[in-house]
Amino acid sequence: MRTRLLTIVFLSLSVAIGGGGCSPSSSSAPRINAGGATFVNPLLQKWSGEYKKLKNAEIDYVSKGSSYGIEQMTAKTIDFGCSDAPMKKEQLATAKEKGSDVIHIPLTMGAVAVVYNLPEVGEAKLKFTGDVLADIFNKKITKWDDKRITDLNAGVPLPPKDIVVVTRAEGSGTTNIFSEYLSKVSEPFKKEIGTSTKPKWPQGVIGQEGSDGVAGFVKGNVGSIGYVEILFAKKNNLGTALLKNRDGEYVGPEADAVTAAAEEAMKEKPTAEPYSLHELTYSLTNAAGKKSYPISGISYAILFAKLPKDKGPTIVEFLKWAVSDGQQFGKELEYAPLPEDLRKRAQERLGQVTFE
Repeated sequence: MRTRLLTIVFLSLSVAIGGGGCSPSSSSAPRINAGGATFVNPLLQKWSGEYKKLKNAEIDYVSKGSSYGIEQMTAKTIDFGCSDAPMKKEQLATAKEKGSDVIHIPLTMGAVAVVYNLPEVGEAKLKFTGDVLADIFNKKITKWDDKRITDLNAGVPLPPKDIVVVTRAEGSGTTNIFSEYLSKVSEPFKKEIGTSTKPKWPQGVIGQEGSDGVAGFVKGNVGSIGYVEILFAKKNNLGTALLKNRDGEYVGPEADAVTAAAEEAMKEKPTAEPYSLHELTYSLTNAAGKKSYPISGISYAILFAKLPKDKGPTIVEFLKWAVSDGQQFGKELEYAPLPEDLRKRAQERLGQVTFE
């Protein structure tokens, strides 16, 4: 009998120590599911790993485009979405019917690079003005040796090849930033195509899924041109263009040039939708300033202002960390850190989220 009692006590202690309610795993934070923009995906993956080490919290992020992030956040199939395009009035109304008001939290900033595959030009950086780039993507300029391109690139051996135009196939915040820029610098583009996460491109334009898809297609097809976040351009060793900015300077897609664009854009409160609909959203495209890169953008976390009690605190604490200590991880991935004032305001806004 004494032996049996000792065995029972031993087994009870084993369960309590090794597999019962006192184990570390049982007290870990809930798993958070997020998804959306490819723009911020490399940084979200980095943040996820770092935050797990710091807080033992799981942040799973699915990179399927900004439209996916908004749609799935609204449907409550993910805990928060990410988008480079702020939500429009009708999207906000739909979300409010499903849950509550929606807030936008800026996470990071970056450049959308114009990439191309032209072995003939070697190490030369092609130059484009906004109107020439708009007419390329509107299929009005169709040859690499078109006079409007050669005039901008004197001495560069541009071949008499067809220009193969590549865009994102799915709803994309990167596309929204790119088409917003082209709409600002070209009235014909604005009228015929306009700003959208998924524009109706002219016939002959090739669509690819995700920034990896666009970058991979350009890398594998001589004569092609597309647009991707700068990290995808560098990962694939693609040529990146210099763009003439609003002040007449040719600037490349570097982090400092994105910061310069943000500093200019934040000097004034946005008056145009969708930026005017939110507290912390800004258009960085075609910003003033000699150092500004004209196709710059901000990627946002989009979430309900009222969150569930079980997951809400973890979501808020993760995003607070992302816009503060997490900013240090952006530089190695070619992102520009948020300005200090925007970081502070983002944390204050997150502090207003309620749980129910």
